[in-house]
Amino acid sequence: MTPLQDLLARFRTESPTIRDQGTAFERLMLDYFQTEPQYRDLYRTVQPYAAWAAAHLDELHLGSTGDAGIDLVATTHDGEYHAIQCKNYAADHTLQKKDIDSFFTASGKTYFSHRIIVTTTNHWSKNASDALHGQQTAVSTITLNDLEESKIDWVRYQSGQTPPLKDKKTLRPHQEKALSDVARGYARGETRGKLIMACGTGKTFTALRIAEQVAGRGKRVLFLVPSLALLNQTLR
Repeated sequence: MTPLQDLLARFRTESPTIRDQGTAFERLMLDYFQTEPQYRDLYRTVQPYAAWAAAHLDELHLGSTGDAGIDLVATTHDGEYHAIQCKNYAADHTLQKKDIDSFFTASGKTYFSHRIIVTTTNHWSKNASDALHGQQTAVSTITLNDLEESKIDWVRYQSGQTPPLKDKKTLRPHQEKALSDVARGYARGETRGKLIMACGTGKTFTALRIAEQVAGRGKRVLFLVPSLALLNQTLR
């Protein structure tokens, strides 16, 4: 069992009620969205639904602050609202469509521009998986694998404290050479080039470090990828 799985198991066994178990996981996900670099840079605030609803009750004509299936709401720096549902299940649980139906209904309002379902399992039933597609408001998922790959150091995580991050990855010798070769090419006045590396040698990570060095802090880089999966991997 990994440190994260151990933490999640404690939520399920030590919480006196199912509601307490859910609340503990929601607090963990608040820490996750506020700390994980990918989401920390995207969101201005992340709040429990009740707190968000109380602040926007009249503006959005919400009627009440009851969650109705939404656990958290994240506000982007552009002022968009993303609805989030958090599901803490055992790792071998298979998520069913009925588990997310209430969330789809509650988050289908026009003021939500995106929806996220966080689950502590990697298993989705076919009906649940199919339900993600063709939605008017896009839905993305964060699974157990995604949480395990977080930059948060789950070994040192303590509830109520700022989550510690894992040490940053550093370039390996062959990646350092690739970076220096590219930098040398641009220094000679080259305006374009091609970097060819074998599978599994860290092309994406090397390319990111090249972009950081060549473009510099605060500059823009056009980064093209062949799939959304690789885009997600890059953002992580």
